[in-house]
Amino acid sequence: MKSIVCLFLTPILVIFAYTQSTCAQEWTKWHLPEGAKARLGKGDIIKIAYSHDGTRLAVASGSGVWIYDAQTGEELHLFIRHTNKDNIAGDVSFSPDGHLLAAGGRMPIPIWDVRTGKTFTMLKGNNRSARNVKFSPDGMTLATAGWDKTIRLWDVFTGNIIKEFEVVGELIVKSIAFSPDGLIIAAGCYDETILFWDIATGTNIQTIKGNLNEPSDIVYSPDGKLIASGRGSYINIWNVHTGTILHTLSWAGMFVRSTSFSPDGKTLVVGGMGRTIAFWNVRTGRIHGFLGGHLHNVVLSVAFSSDGRTLATAGRDRIHFWDVDTRKVIRTIEGHMSSFNSITFSPDGNLLATKCPQDTICLWDVSTSTTIHKLKGHTKSVYGVSFSPDGKFLASAGGKDMTVRLWDVSTGTTLRTLEGLKSPVYRVSFSPDGKILTFIETNGTSEQINHTFRLWDVATWTEIPTLSKHIDGSRRVLFSHDGKLLTTNKQENGLHLLNVHTGKVLQTFVGHTSPVHAVSFSPDAKILATTDENNTIRLWDVQTGKILRTLHGNTNPDYPIYRVFFSPNGRTLATMDVNNSIRLWDVQTGKTLRTLHGNTNGITSVSFSPDGKTLASSSWDNTVRLWDTATGTGLHIFKGHIRGVLSVSFSPDGKTLASAGGENGIVYLWDVATITKRSNTISEE
Repeated sequence: MKSIVCLFLTPILVIFAYTQSTCAQEWTKWHLPEGAKARLGKGDIIKIAYSHDGTRLAVASGSGVWIYDAQTGEELHLFIRHTNKDNIAGDVSFSPDGHLLAAGGRMPIPIWDVRTGKTFTMLKGNNRSARNVKFSPDGMTLATAGWDKTIRLWDVFTGNIIKEFEVVGELIVKSIAFSPDGLIIAAGCYDETILFWDIATGTNIQTIKGNLNEPSDIVYSPDGKLIASGRGSYINIWNVHTGTILHTLSWAGMFVRSTSFSPDGKTLVVGGMGRTIAFWNVRTGRIHGFLGGHLHNVVLSVAFSSDGRTLATAGRDRIHFWDVDTRKVIRTIEGHMSSFNSITFSPDGNLLATKCPQDTICLWDVSTSTTIHKLKGHTKSVYGVSFSPDGKFLASAGGKDMTVRLWDVSTGTTLRTLEGLKSPVYRVSFSPDGKILTFIETNGTSEQINHTFRLWDVATWTEIPTLSKHIDGSRRVLFSHDGKLLTTNKQENGLHLLNVHTGKVLQTFVGHTSPVHAVSFSPDAKILATTDENNTIRLWDVQTGKILRTLHGNTNPDYPIYRVFFSPNGRTLATMDVNNSIRLWDVQTGKTLRTLHGNTNGITSVSFSPDGKTLASSSWDNTVRLWDTATGTGLHIFKGHIRGVLSVSFSPDGKTLASAGGENGIVYLWDVATITKRSNTISEE
């Protein structure tokens, strides 16, 4: 039943038609999968890293690794892995000279030349994931670690394995780090153990076992003689060479979330639960100062500037800059809605990179606390897509980031963002005239889900209150194709038909014996199709409210019919169920015309081409498929999404198909005209 709830919540995003433009941003067309015209959005942010000279910023995302000019915010390169399926990079690391970049993930591990944008070396090994990647201080070696409990050292230039260090027992590596002199490799494990190997001899020179309580990443002191690691109620400072604990740092109510050594190595700063950041004297192990002032009780990250004079601390909704000598706040960056779970200074200390709301990277001028650049396009989940009537825009529901966005499809830029919503947005759609935007906010649990529908005037960007009382509590809201009628299923096992302009209830449809799952108007708005939990499909006369005919789908309650769509001429009805199949019905006779099989996982959405000859479907199997509606044969499979595809929609001219992935925030625009033309040529031959 959980999968059914998941599919029911799959939103329908509304798009507007794709138009070619010479002004389109170049990056929207970099490294596209076969058959795609453009990419909208850059994917969710996984990790950010500065090059050592501070000129480049790398962002690991759901679409690959983006390289930016850190001074201008301009996109320089998009690095993608060997396959789209394995394109997510869990870690990124610049070489010390900034010329090379390595990206963790599944093998093989790519090392790219940042200057040329080409692959420099490919590290080939087993098929396990290398979650961590780190360059040695001289840049000639890359260390990788993954789930197979082996740390490997690779020759950066040849791609060959130099050494392997096996993690014995049940230990699983969480983080790896080179000592500053490059002679030792350290691994922090999830079971509170830290291991050290002598790189020259390959021998395990030290194993530290301490009650670290889910250790944080290993932090070396600048001289490489000490490490700090710990979480929970205390943190330990260890002597790297002897493996002995020099100090155990703790104070009442402490719960460590982040640590950082000062550049001179004399001070360790610790932040976490509680509104206080503590300064510890590394030599004595005693507290020699506090910082206070965070309004929220969690300090997520701390980072020193390169000269050690400024400390940045990130809380739930703001960043404080502190003068280390006076322990006073210099300035504050605030007004953000989401956590700063990643902050980092540029090497010169003049810029600070943060992960901002809606997964945007912000570059801040430290001296003025102003934003220099916002590297936009990174979003969280996008749950659906649909073209606007005039074919110029795209509307998208941001899911967990609680936003609704309007995109210019020709340039890939965001035109408007509706923020400040109080719960996740799972569906969005336009009225046929494009003047009204509807979306649903969903909150609650999988057992009890609450829906709130909102109607938004696109021109004024304000809410329309007229229909609110009728749609509040509904699970479905649907416009007729002329935009004059609206259905809601606020009534149990039934529907209301409303006049959009007056809000008056025109008709009530009663007859289902279980809650209504799906609703669809015929193109002429004379027939309404509905489905219920018993897999019964009813066709209604819109004017009289009477049942025209009843269609019976599969009888298996485990495979409910959860979507229903009319073809453009209104003669065919398409229904989907979670049995990975699509059924086409004759509206006049109520008989099944044909059933489309081929998807290997649940189908999430379908869309008819404007001429009705082609049907597009999206699926949890990461594919978008084209079908011939007359024969039921498959015409083409588009591959490129790395997660389940949640929505598809044809452009009004039928030449472009839009598809939205669920987890990485990417929308692809596919060239359908070429595919259908090729298929027609083959059939004629």
